[in-house]
Amino acid sequence: MESMSTFSRALAVVSTAVVMVVASSTAALADAPSTWEPAPEKSTLSILGLLVGAPAVLFVLIALFSVVVSRKNYVPPAPSTEIAKAPDHH
Repeated sequence: MESMSTFSRALAVVSTAVVMVVASSTAALADAPSTWEPAPEKSTLSILGLLVGAPAVLFVLIALFSVVVSRKNYVPPAPSTEIAKAPDHH
């Protein structure tokens, strides 16, 4: 069996990736059905709020949750100087 050269392997990977991208995007090229009503226009501020604000709020909430969960409030007691004796097992 002959092994594939590096160029032919790269060509196979790239061509497969291109075919997959083109094949998966064909459904996105479809037009909306004619029976649907046109979508109302959204303002730039609402689009920014959705695309930037929502992830920012989620980021802050997750960061706050991780800070609350990782807090370490445990304070160990001061070391004792007395020696504990082991119980007798007779």
